[in-house]
Amino acid sequence: MAIVPQECIDEQCRSKTILRFSHEFGLAQLLKQSNISKAKGIGVITVFIQLLMVAFSGKPLRVLLEGGAMAGAKDVYYRFMNSTSANWLKFIRLLSLKLVAQLRLVFVDDPGVLILDDTLHKRDRSKSVELLTRVFDHNDNSYHWGFRCLALVLQLGNATVPMDFRLLSSSVEKHRKNGCRQGLDKRSNGYKLRQLAMCKSFDLAFDMIGRQCGLVRHVLFDSWFAMPVMFRTLCGMGFHGVGMLKVSNNLYRFKGKLYKLEALYALAKQFIHHDNGYATLGVELADGTPFSITFVLDRRSKRDWLAIGTTDLSLTSQQVISLYSRRWNIEVFFKTVKTFLGFASECQSRSFDAIVCSVAIVFTRYMILTWMNYGMPKPETAGQLFFLLFEEMCECTLPEALELIFREYFRNLDRFVQYDDPLDMTLREFFANLPSSFNLLRAVT
Repeated sequence: MAIVPQECIDEQCRSKTILRFSHEFGLAQLLKQSNISKAKGIGVITVFIQLLMVAFSGKPLRVLLEGGAMAGAKDVYYRFMNSTSANWLKFIRLLSLKLVAQLRLVFVDDPGVLILDDTLHKRDRSKSVELLTRVFDHNDNSYHWGFRCLALVLQLGNATVPMDFRLLSSSVEKHRKNGCRQGLDKRSNGYKLRQLAMCKSFDLAFDMIGRQCGLVRHVLFDSWFAMPVMFRTLCGMGFHGVGMLKVSNNLYRFKGKLYKLEALYALAKQFIHHDNGYATLGVELADGTPFSITFVLDRRSKRDWLAIGTTDLSLTSQQVISLYSRRWNIEVFFKTVKTFLGFASECQSRSFDAIVCSVAIVFTRYMILTWMNYGMPKPETAGQLFFLLFEEMCECTLPEALELIFREYFRNLDRFVQYDDPLDMTLREFFANLPSSFNLLRAVT
């Protein structure tokens, strides 16, 4: 199926920033490579860019469609988002690699780190969404209906780039409220997405990280993922994990004996100096993998101390602490996409394909903000960048400005010119032949 851009996107796009981003990164070509296409009608790049602009317009998609602010009918956008052939995971990977290549030229001295974490994609008011499941929220210690969004981002300098994601349901059937859509072609991307949604999160995490081989050396994660199997597997893949350890039954070998984490802290406590508040022990995982644990005094913690583990024995204690502190950037990323960019709030579709598409659109919006930031004279926050685009979207476009001028013109012209006057007929014929983005002017005439 070919891309048939029958509308000029330069005329449809209200944001010149998004238009420049589209041209610079070749979004049309990336969509085609990801099997995201349309057979006829409005071009696929037009539909995609219009969806990107929704979050910056201050209005929901439904209102924009009803008001005629977007090209095409609502079915055009719903069919686009519900497509089972689209490979949105590949699109995000391709786009992120292009953006990272540009950022490497700016942040030359920073090798960068990968950060792995998940967040809640709430759908509490839904009943018929595909693969809807119960998800525990650690922030309020309660269960919600929805999904877990497992995300992998690259932190490079002060820039955060979403590299990959997976939308997860439950691998246990009884925990899912609804099943999969029936009758899907097993070769389609839609079918594969649904199968991935029911896999274990650790398996998906290894798959996502494995696609970034050679990009960076370190992967950061919190205590939820800081298991021996995570460190051991990453080591075999050529990465070093850096994660916050939690008190559990996991054993570590120190001087030939096995200890739990609390027992190791009791041994290291005597070496912690009050001036710096940390000490490092060289240990081994239970299977013999070399490992180091940095104990840090922290009065805000329930235990009054924290433990950061890594398989990279070349790092000093200060480097381990500094490296792990960068993990907070993914929390800022989640906060931004939820507060400003429509994550889990913009799309209310019951189709799993549409939900995955909406997450890809949100992550693309974030990449636009990241791209805007490194071109600024000084770095801006994600919120400031969002409002810059919001203000750009609210500016009066050329068709709207002409509408205001000619509405007043025709209101006064009727006093002096008859309807069948040659001048009147010439002007009306001129407006009738304007491009489709000047629909408002046609209405005036």
